[in-house]
Amino acid sequence: MLKEERYDKILGILEEEQYISAIKLSRMLYVSLPTVRRDLAELARRNQIIRSHGGAKKIQAEHIVSPLNFRKTVHASEKRSLCRRAAEMVNDNEIIFIDSSTTTLQMADFLSEKKGIIVITNGISIAAVLAKKGIKTYCTGGEIFENSLAHFGSFAEEFIERFNIDTLFFSCHGITEKGMLTDPSLPETQIRRVAIRQSKKIVFLCDDTKLDVSTPYNLAPIQTVDHVITNTEEVKKYFSPEDHTKVIVV
Repeated sequence: MLKEERYDKILGILEEEQYISAIKLSRMLYVSLPTVRRDLAELARRNQIIRSHGGAKKIQAEHIVSPLNFRKTVHASEKRSLCRRAAEMVNDNEIIFIDSSTTTLQMADFLSEKKGIIVITNGISIAAVLAKKGIKTYCTGGEIFENSLAHFGSFAEEFIERFNIDTLFFSCHGITEKGMLTDPSLPETQIRRVAIRQSKKIVFLCDDTKLDVSTPYNLAPIQTVDHVITNTEEVKKYFSPEDHTKVIVV
């Protein structure tokens, strides 16, 4: 059986079973366990499955990266409240990074009164809005991804490394039950990793749809962020009681 045939078989099995172990797949496909593991790794790389507990799970529809125009409309009012509170944390003359997530997009609407700030972003849409407001803005450049209208790749990552960032404002697809920030896009995850390394303070914007969500790529433990701006007290479950002050509920 050719590789692509095995991939199709695995995806077909997951349509029926939702989760299957690598050992069971090995028996069903009559191939070795190492071969199955390589197949699962490749399907996970393609964002077609989620690797989980010695096997694989089907990616649910809500975990698939959706086009930007649709994602901007999802939970828009909640995101706007988070962005308003996030903007209050920006001080005059700071250098901040705002990622290309739709959760942070509306921050541009609340920064007009800030003096002397510099904004770095990989998001084309937010860069355009900031520039119109007269805010000094750097867009990273790099390869453009159609679904998100944002720049990714090594060029964008190297650009971010040129700056000492005061505060990073970002979001991602979700938080796993164990408190790991996670996303279905590897390029977006890599951009955020670089921004985290370059930033003195890290602020994560998180609405209640992101709790206990697992997607293929791990970004960082939620405990590494300095503040979580959220619309639910439930986020506190990921922190020890002494760290509950990190959670800002709006």
